[in-house]
Amino acid sequence: MKTTQLLIIDAQNDFCDLPTDNSYKPALPIPGAHQDCLRLAQLIAAKGACFSSITATLDSHHRIDLAHYCNWLDADEQEVAPFSQITANDVMAGRFRLKQPLHSKAVKDYLITYLQTLEALQRTLTLWPIHCEIGTIGHNLHPAISQALRQWETRTAKTIAFVHKGENIWTESYSALKAVLPYPGDSGTELNQALLAQLLNCDELLIAGQASSHCVKETVLDLLHYGGLNAANKLVLLTDCMSAVPGYENQVQQFYSDLNQHGVRLTTSAMLTESY
Repeated sequence: MKTTQLLIIDAQNDFCDLPTDNSYKPALPIPGAHQDCLRLAQLIAAKGACFSSITATLDSHHRIDLAHYCNWLDADEQEVAPFSQITANDVMAGRFRLKQPLHSKAVKDYLITYLQTLEALQRTLTLWPIHCEIGTIGHNLHPAISQALRQWETRTAKTIAFVHKGENIWTESYSALKAVLPYPGDSGTELNQALLAQLLNCDELLIAGQASSHCVKETVLDLLHYGGLNAANKLVLLTDCMSAVPGYENQVQQFYSDLNQHGVRLTTSAMLTESY
């Protein structure tokens, strides 16, 4: 009998383009994310009995975070704008620095090494709005997803596996499987071998969530990189249950094209519902 798992990546309020609570404004809205969540919730309600297990990741940040813009100042002691890109040369030249009390020589040295390592990987540090802050409404799952998961637990007598990522303030965490660069002494930022084995212990792994351009993409790439030769044949991306950060749409289309060439299946929740 075929086993199917569902992996939901960061389907949280802060990424939704429509507020789910009138008292709160999403911090990092992704166009289309609200409808993505509604479609995914409908899929879980309609076909959840087909899922042997469900894993949901939660982007989980402190306000103080290397990648939150509010912790940085420019050379004029002004707060740096969201979505700024920081390079090692910027820090060495004093164009950008962390605010007190984070700023110190040891921190500056760490940042330069961190940024140089990123650049060797052809990456830079992006400064994001404060988002998915632990203990806030924005950190919570979209309510339609949350309700669908509670109902799934009740119907199946199984529990959702929740995975928090991003709590270390000194490194970035996009992938569900590891930080961009492991932080010395923090095993939680290294490759999560147990999660990798769990996710690939199935015939089919459905993947949905936010954003297709960042956390979904990096999780999928890590699954392919670390998951062995058969990983690609197990992965199924629900493309109508994920959306891109604005400005990254072309990169997502290239990502999808590359996945097709590697044998990863791309489909929609509607097509999947019809096939079950």
